[in-house]
Amino acid sequence: WARDVMMGKIALPADKAEMSADVEERVTREEVSADGKYCIRYQGDYVQELIDETDYPSFDVDGACEAFYQWKQHKSDAIMEFRNNAFKSVITGTMAPVHHTPWKDALDDTLEVYLQN
Repeated sequence: WARDVMMGKIALPADKAEMSADVEERVTREEVSADGKYCIRYQGDYVQELIDETDYPSFDVDGACEAFYQWKQHKSDAIMEFRNNAFKSVITGTMAPVHHTPWKDALDDTLEVYLQN
């Protein structure tokens, strides 16, 4: 988005008051709720807005939000185990493999061990 502003593809508001009003509106929407799902959706909406205003390739923002919801639930369910889950890429649709060793036990971070099946 910043690139497109610098290249003249996106025009910024003409005055400070209009910019400030936009910021205030965004802050108001952000502060509506502290609920985790609302915060994730707020971020997703912002990402979609940036995609819509640029030539950035679109992707499944809703799917990314759903994966984030699952991640947050896993973290809530088991703080020491949430990293043991795998997710499907919203870009390729490929399911990531689950790591061969539970996160808390994976003490060897060498490339050779990481790439083991």
